[in-house]
Amino acid sequence: MTDAGGRSPAVVVPIFLYHSVSDVPAAGQEPFTVTPASFAEHVAAIVESGRVALTISEYARALRGERGLPARSVAITFDDGFADTLAAVELLRARGLTSTVYITSSWLDSAQGLSSEAAREIAASGAEIGAHSVSHPHLDELPLVAAEREIVESKEALEQCLGRSISTFAYPHGAHDQEVRGAVIDAGFRSAVAVKNALSHDRDDPFAIARIMIMGDTPLRSVLAALDGRGAPIAWSGERYRTRAFREYRRLRRRAQGISRQARPVDTPKR
Repeated sequence: MTDAGGRSPAVVVPIFLYHSVSDVPAAGQEPFTVTPASFAEHVAAIVESGRVALTISEYARALRGERGLPARSVAITFDDGFADTLAAVELLRARGLTSTVYITSSWLDSAQGLSSEAAREIAASGAEIGAHSVSHPHLDELPLVAAEREIVESKEALEQCLGRSISTFAYPHGAHDQEVRGAVIDAGFRSAVAVKNALSHDRDDPFAIARIMIMGDTPLRSVLAALDGRGAPIAWSGERYRTRAFREYRRLRRRAQGISRQARPVDTPKR
């Protein structure tokens, strides 16, 4: 298998993206909710694969050459911060697996979200907490100042809640462009994850790390294939044409609604 440049990566790393793990999906989350029984099967498969679980910050340090990368690595991530994430993280920890949980900061202490106490419990358990914006918008559609606010304020809110630094970010919907990527770097994050539904590898971008989204109907065989380094493309460098085309479609739709992206203020340093 090769990346977009035709090169064979030395190490292929499956990074799984989960949302809710529940027998009773929240309204609108049905496609993204994995049952606890299925999740337990996935966890057993990860353990049996012999892969070494890393947090995203650990993996990003390896991508930057700051630490070694095990030949058979894996990362398990959760987006949004649903209340049921605590039990999923506890199951992983019981099987010797670490994880990274990306929390939408405005969801803390909401009816469906993690409580502040639960978030602190996850962090204390050794799992990693990352930021996932304040309100979960498509950041690449927002006026840039608004996108920066979403990024910075989510970091600040979680750091205040946890009493520790937050160094990794997940783009809501996986949506980002070079300006958003730069805003994440400027905010002090050391890594960021996208989606891509592709296998990450040792040359992946630390600020657009590829993940494979696990849906409610994702079969176990797909998880097994990813653990074997198969069943999904190798993450590409840069941005694909269809990604740019889809972003432009969304922007045109917003422009038709009278919403446009504002330019960066002239006194803000350029990237």
